[in-house]
Amino acid sequence: MPGRPQAAFPQGAPGPGGPGYGAPGPGGPGPGYGAPGPGYGGPGGYGPQPPKKKRTGLVVGILVGAIVLVVGGVFGVMYMEYTEEVGGGPGEQPTEACAISDSLKQQAKTSSFRLAIKPDDGKTGLKHSLCMWEQAKGKDGTNPRKLSIHVYDYRVFNKDKAKNEDQAKSTFGSQTQLSGDQSKPTEGLGDEAMFIKPGATSDKTHVGLVVRKGEIVYSIEYFGRQKGMFQDTEFPVADAEAVVRKAAEEMVAK
Repeated sequence: MPGRPQAAFPQGAPGPGGPGYGAPGPGGPGPGYGAPGPGYGGPGGYGPQPPKKKRTGLVVGILVGAIVLVVGGVFGVMYMEYTEEVGGGPGEQPTEACAISDSLKQQAKTSSFRLAIKPDDGKTGLKHSLCMWEQAKGKDGTNPRKLSIHVYDYRVFNKDKAKNEDQAKSTFGSQTQLSGDQSKPTEGLGDEAMFIKPGATSDKTHVGLVVRKGEIVYSIEYFGRQKGMFQDTEFPVADAEAVVRKAAEEMVAK
């Protein structure tokens, strides 16, 4: 059987399969087959990533700022407490038994009166008062101070005056039953007088003086401290002794 004639293609026409599918011509691959362009460097086309920025400086700055705020707040509170004036209102009208002079109020920095124990109003028996001289805010400074005066009045305790005085002597003895440097007699106050050092308290300085004049016993204490930014300290014992002695002089002069 004679063979089928082959179709002829015009010169320059593409072969079977259409354009772009023939063998590459001389000189290498055709357009679209060259090396990848810059910035694509491999599968995915994203290339090397820039290094991440470290945040160490930012974290340190935040920590330092927080510490400064905390420390500043603590110091602010401490300074406010250090400079704050202590005390309350002007207090009550003082009783005759415990009234003190204006000069002593200024010396002791205690100008506010409070009657802590009121004496029994019966016709007989012991008349015991506890008078507190405390601080008035805005008048007596920033360092805490208190002056307390116990009055043990036996003048109507019994009809027998001698027995009343004996009772007062007994009270004086019980108030001064201390030893060593905790007690020391002092002259020129009533019938007998003795400085005492009261037991341990939260106050840095605490001095007492017990005085008997006839049938009345006065137990006077003065205490307080000097405020500090970091720690409170005591104030001179000699200053405290001067206050309680002046208070005793005014009591026995009534």
